[in-house]
Amino acid sequence: MGIDIYQSVTQKEMKFQRRKDLTSEIRLLIAFVAFMDNKWGTITRLAIKYAISRTFVYMLREQLDVAIEGCFCAENKLPKKEVMAESKNKSLELAILLRMEGKCSIPSISEILKKMGMGNNSVGTISRELKDIGAYLPNTYYHQNDTVMFVCLAADEMFSHSTPILISVDPISTAILRIELAESRKTEDWVNHFNKLKENGIQVVLVASDEGQGLCSATGLVFPEINRQPDTFHAISHRLGKWVGSLENSAYAAIETEYHCRDIFGSAKSETVLQKRMDAYNQARKNANKAIMLYETYKFLYHCIINNLQVFNKEGIPRKRKDAEEDIRIALDYMIYLPINKIKKDINTIYNILGNLLEYMDTANKVTKALCAKGIPQKIIQAFALAWQHNRNATKAKKPKRRKYFSNKEKEQLEMIKMILYNDFDTLKETVFTELDKIIQSSAIGQKFILRC
Repeated sequence: MGIDIYQSVTQKEMKFQRRKDLTSEIRLLIAFVAFMDNKWGTITRLAIKYAISRTFVYMLREQLDVAIEGCFCAENKLPKKEVMAESKNKSLELAILLRMEGKCSIPSISEILKKMGMGNNSVGTISRELKDIGAYLPNTYYHQNDTVMFVCLAADEMFSHSTPILISVDPISTAILRIELAESRKTEDWVNHFNKLKENGIQVVLVASDEGQGLCSATGLVFPEINRQPDTFHAISHRLGKWVGSLENSAYAAIETEYHCRDIFGSAKSETVLQKRMDAYNQARKNANKAIMLYETYKFLYHCIINNLQVFNKEGIPRKRKDAEEDIRIALDYMIYLPINKIKKDINTIYNILGNLLEYMDTANKVTKALCAKGIPQKIIQAFALAWQHNRNATKAKKPKRRKYFSNKEKEQLEMIKMILYNDFDTLKETVFTELDKIIQSSAIGQKFILRC
């Protein structure tokens, strides 16, 4: 090799001959400059300067690269194809890690790989490879060794282009037990979904779900002997929370109307117009005060209900189910008589399921008693319980500001506990949190887990 090609074109024929003016020293210089200078335009500049093709410059650079590898690199250096394959595998491994653990979007993964100088970094390539890997995974968790695995089950449904996706998740480990695209979300679809879990050695001891008709009916048919924990988010927050924002907007709209009536009052030219505008302003003011009072009253009652859904009180002591249920019923009794259209249907639905809604509080009391039986001081359990509750609230929060608030509260609480326990902190934290994770309050964790991935 090392023979350059000079193309001489005549009218009759092509002749290829060796360029005598390109000595070995010049060839080495061209290869060295192309190898060391990676700036844009270097190859073209060399091709023009020495009247050679760009392909020839690349060939010289490749020859120099091979010579350097043979002299200075390790003898067991992998061939180029194997190096490229290894680089591709590392890029894919990092992409999966960023997707699953870092919860990064595909465009973000692409940017990270580019900044790290790794190949296979385009959005299309990453998306295709992740999709191909996902196609090899089964849609149902399989428990090996012919043993039975007992799990709590958070069952929920979400939609992709109007097509329902049925999903069952272990809310303790957040492991997806089964996920599938279904033609509908009727009883028979959920029955088939649950039966597949049973066939794969999964024994369900508790189901947490919303009040979907097909889902509830299938739960009763497939798991008639177990309790179903109604989802507190769908049961209360989803139904009643929407009215907080709606009433707030109505209050601001009434205030704007009051301000408008006040601003146009002074421009009246006659006594008649002046009196009409005075009456309009007084009425707008009454309407604004009424809207503000309605919003503040409803918000107060709503927060009373939400606070009573918390597993632990401000001291980290488990709430008593009977007391919490009584307080929630009182708040609902006041709320149902507020002049809000269409809210009575939602409140009556909550009344009907309230008896089963707070079953997780009984679980919380059992868990804390079990932790005390292990010899863990009551105050330490309460302190960890507050940190755990802050973590749960941060996970459920939709607004970034609220999520950040609870995350900071959890961090502060854990730092305080660490100052007390020193070396025992990590062990006790893992023990307490593992037990507290058995408290299942919501099935929405399945959707949240999917959306973050």
